[in-house]
This record gives sequence, structure tokens and C-alpha cells, in this order.
Amino acid sequence: MTVLDDIKTLLGDDWKRFEAFFREVLQNKVELLNIVNNYLLEHRGKQLRPVLTLLTANSFSGGGQSALVAATVVEMVHTASLLHDDVIDNADQRRGAASVKRIWRSNIAVLTGDYWFAAAFLVLSKYNETRLLPYFNTCMAAMAEGEIWQLEKAQKLDITEEEYYQIIGRKTAEFLALSMVCGAVVAGAGEAAVQRMYDIGYAMGMAFQIRDDIFDYERDNRSGKPVGNDIRERKITLPLLYALRQAGDKERENILHHIRHAAKRTRSVTKVIDFVHRHNGQEYAEKVMTEHSRKAAALLRSLPDTPYRKALIDLARFMTSRRQ
Repeated sequence: MTVLDDIKTLLGDDWKRFEAFFREVLQNKVELLNIVNNYLLEHRGKQLRPVLTLLTANSFSGGGQSALVAATVVEMVHTASLLHDDVIDNADQRRGAASVKRIWRSNIAVLTGDYWFAAAFLVLSKYNETRLLPYFNTCMAAMAEGEIWQLEKAQKLDITEEEYYQIIGRKTAEFLALSMVCGAVVAGAGEAAVQRMYDIGYAMGMAFQIRDDIFDYERDNRSGKPVGNDIRERKITLPLLYALRQAGDKERENILHHIRHAAKRTRSVTKVIDFVHRHNGQEYAEKVMTEHSRKAAALLRSLPDTPYRKALIDLARFMTSRRQ
């Protein structure tokens, strides 16, 4: 069993109720939409975000039905964003299976994503949880900003390390922070506690994204994720940023040339990966990732000593050790 499996067992009936509620709110009279929804349910991912929401709620007073609603909406918004991402990235695979975009084409993927976004906010309204709307609105705006900013930098190839941190903060860390904030809010936590959970979730999210970015430079592909995708999309992430900083002007310009042509040249992708390994880019990124994970774990120790706090600390470590 994985860390996440153990935590879902810890959540027990709360997790079972979440899964049942999640399926229930996705039922629809449109046949094709139900088919796509069921496909997504069959190929669901780690479900890390609703796990964070429920663990956080249970770290305080529990949250009851409100926690189930929050966890469901968090997962719906996350799934909707992935449907859109696959269209933007022209991705044929998601979670080890064919993407919705590949099976039903881009228009169905976009419209299904739109539906999941809209349905998520209908759930908030129906169950009188509109107090969460400002948090979702702020986070979703940040996510869009991060994605657009990254696309802009991919065109210019002029990203700095500080800009990289801001981009992944917007596109990934803000959402993990939101997952924990929602759990704290519905459990009636005070303002200081809500802010603490935001800080913890943000640190976890930074570690999570940096781990994803490191996967792109694996030689053995143990994660199962396609190697070199970021390079093909001209995304300069932390391992490559560090390596470029260590290189001389001539070598740096040569690597930038390979990045510009990586979408059509497998050889260029290999050159960039070799360059990152030669300049210890992965090791540097792992060091930064570990710092974020340790920050999250340290902040979590201020919570009451419960099995839920231990599970959250285990998740903070999981961000750095996960293999997919």
C-alpha cells in the first residue's frame, strides 16, 4: 500500500462518503457526458487534493457534510483544469491512459472541463458553501496567470529562478494551499489557523511541482511519465535553470539552441538532459524541493498531535519521495 492508500484507510467512512458523493454529483442526463465522466472516474489519479481537505478538516473539528462538499469541489476543479491542460499541451495520455482529448477530441475535452468547473460551483451553491467562493476565485485566477506566464516565458526563453518560483506557486502551490484552506474553513478554524494551513499547503505544492519538474530529466523513466516533455514545450524548469547558470556563455547558447528545436529533434532533447545531469541540475532541484517539504512538516508540528497531523507530515515527505 502507498502512503495515500494508508491515509484513505485512516479517513475511513469520511473517504467512502466522499467517493459516493463525488459520483453522485456527476450524474447527468446527457449520455455522452456521463460516458466521459465515468471514464474519468475509472482513471482517477492520486486524489491528493481531497485527501488534504479531509485531513485538514479532521485536524480541527471535522467539518461533516461541509468537508465532503469542499473535498468534492476541490477535486472537480482540479480535474477540470487537467482536461483543459491536456488540450493546451496536446497531450495524448493522462494518468497512464488515453486522455479525453485523444479519445473524444479537443472540443469534448474543453466542454467537459467547462462542465466540471460549472458543476463544482453549482455544488457550492446547492449546499450553501458559498463562503468558499472567494478562495476558489482567487486561486483559479492565479492558476490561469501561472499557466499563461509560463507560456510567455517558453516563447522568450528568458525565465529567472525567481520567476520560476512565482509561476509554479501560481499554477500548482496555490491549489494545494486552497485544498487545505477549504478544510480549515469548513471546520471552523480561526483566521490564524487558516493562514497556517495555507502556508503548509503552499510549501507542499512547491515541493510537489519541483518533483514533477525533476521527473522530466530522468534517464530511466521510473515515474512512467514521458521524459523530456517540458523540454519539447520549451519550459525551462528548476533543474535546467540551475544548469544554465553554471554553464559558460557558449555552452549556454548552444543549449538554448537545442531547446528551440527540441519539439522536432529527439537528439536535442537528449542533449539538454545530458547537460542538466552534467551540471547537477537535478541535485540542486532536489535540495530546494526538500527545503519546501521540511518547511511544511515543521509548520504541521504546531497542530494538535493526532493521527491526522501525522498523516499530513507523511504527505509532506511523500511530496519529495513519490515516484509518479
